Amino acid sequence: MHAKLKTIILLFILLISMAGAAPIARIMKSEGNVLIKRMGKSTFTIPGKPGLGINNGDAIKVGEEGFAVAIFIDDKSVIKIREKTQFEFIESSNSRTLDVEQGTIFNDIKKEGRTKTFRVETPVSVASVKGTEFAVVSSPAGIDQVFCASGQLDVQNLISGQSVVVGPGQKAISNAMGNVMELPFTPDDYPA
Repeated sequence: MHAKLKTIILLFILLISMAGAAPIARIMKSEGNVLIKRMGKSTFTIPGKPGLGINNGDAIKVGEEGFAVAIFIDDKSVIKIREKTQFEFIESSNSRTLDVEQGTIFNDIKKEGRTKTFRVETPVSVASVKGTEFAVVSSPAGIDQVFCASGQLDVQNLISGQSVVVGPGQKAISNAMGNVMELPFTPDDYPA
């Protein structure tokens, strides 16, 4: 009886660990230097090829030459990742966060079928959305630009706690000095 209970407990632990490793997103397209670092690992070693599953806690890095496109499995939201970009995928029960170290990402966040708040967090700012299309450009110098193409989003500066609401055709500029402001932008300003 004791051995049977031990086997059941081991099977239960195995099932839980397998469930936690279910992909939250997949690479749809990649070109050039695209690497994945699995959660708990210290280096980017897995080539980010189309079809590769991305798990909670994984990080992606696009090098000097390259780009990638990923899709979230549950709500079909799409993120496009430009060169010189690095971030981590973080899921919780009520939010989905892209923790950006640096770079440029374009986000097409679907409202349909989405149950979590979507956030992009940099060392300086956090942008939270319910469903919108937007781009985030985070520079190593500590200046973030958040461009809103459609919908609406909140941008908070993590240094000062100040926030602004950004609508279509507007951008927020947030910096390491604690400043955050909302300005209009022209189509030429939107990252290509």
